Parts: sequence; C-alpha cells; structure tokens
Amino acid sequence: MIIAELAGLISKPQAFSARNNAAGFLGLFLFFATQAASAAPSDMGWVIEQKSEERGRTVIRLTENSMILTSKLMSAILTAPKFDAWFFNENTRKYVLMPHTDWAKRYAPGKKEMKGPFAGEKIAGYSTKRYTWQTKNRHKMMELWATKELPLSAPLQEFVSSTIGIPASIGMPLRIVSKFDDREPRIDMDTKSIKKMKIPKSAFELPKGYKKCKSEMELLLGGEEGAIDDFIK
Repeated sequence: MIIAELAGLISKPQAFSARNNAAGFLGLFLFFATQAASAAPSDMGWVIEQKSEERGRTVIRLTENSMILTSKLMSAILTAPKFDAWFFNENTRKYVLMPHTDWAKRYAPGKKEMKGPFAGEKIAGYSTKRYTWQTKNRHKMMELWATKELPLSAPLQEFVSSTIGIPASIGMPLRIVSKFDDREPRIDMDTKSIKKMKIPKSAFELPKGYKKCKSEMELLLGGEEGAIDDFIK
C-alpha cells in the first residue's frame, strides 16, 4: 500500500508530500520486514511472493526472527537480536541503517477502529481472518486478511502493529484492499505464494561493496544529501 504510494512519488515528484511518503514508504518496508528473523545456516523459513496493482512484485524471505524483502525499488533486511533495519538499493549500490531504537521512536503505535475478525479465506494455502476499518476519507474503506499460521517473534509482531496501526494479536497480513464508493477497489497487497524451505544465514547479510548514505530518499533517488534532507523536511 505505502510502497505503491512511493512508486507514484518517484514518477510524479510534484504530486506528493515528501515527508509523509518517505516515512510511509519506509514504514511499509519495515512493516514487511517485521514478519521475520536471523537464520542459522539451515533454519527453516518461508519464501513469500506478493503483488500489488501499483508496485508490482515483492519477494520476502523470512525465518521466525529474520527477513529480507526485495522489490524493484529497494531491499530491506531486519534480523535478531538487535532488529536494526538495513535498506539497500542495487541500482545506486548504497545502503542506509535505521537502528531499532530509531524506528521504534519514529513509528509510534497506530490506532484504527477495526471491525472483525470475520471469516476469512485460504490465501496461498494459509487460513486467514478478515478485518475492516474506515479511513479518514469517508469514501474509502480498508480490508485486511491476516494469518496466525506464520510464526513471528515478539519484537517483529510489535513492529507490525505499530507501523501499520493494527493490533499485535491479529498476525501477519497477507492481503490489503482499498475499497471506494465511487470507483473500483484497489489491491494494495496480495500474497500469491508461500513456500516453506531452508534459508541460509547468508541470505540475511548486507551485500559487500555498498556505500552508506544518510537518508532513505538519497538511497532511492541518488540526490545530494543536503538537498534531499531539505526536501524531506
């Protein structure tokens, strides 16, 4: 959902609030990142393929306490025990680090007046429950399907609840849909497949040869640090 907003942000920079979209983009990356943890050399994990109408294909590899998310915009890694978040861009060959303490402060727990759970459906072979909530836009309602059949560590589940504004108890979201009363629904995120397999520890390591940068906007757009910081502000 938020990554889709950033895709529009990059293609049409004049049409968005840089502060909100940059923070929101990183929030969704971290939201997905929180579905994971650090793998031993032969830890069992899951490879999840997700798609959206706007951002395209995203692949998430995760174990109980580690995760790497890869999309066309950037990749993100979150691992135990510190749960610091690493974001890197294969095109610019740059990365940015957001320590656990920083993202914990940046993303305060959100609150939504959610309705549910309602009976869900099988998504990629996993049972779900469905939840709904009305947005500030009276013409827009959100629907979310979540599963408890993928284990999450407590810190990751806590981050899920804070970044997306959902209760920590509902599990991992597998589908998010925006519904409107004046146009067709939009699929913000849908899970196409979940495959259980062994994932090597090396999958959760930052690639070598990348240059550190100071902001996620510099990471995405490759601009000058000062100008991008001013742009975000």
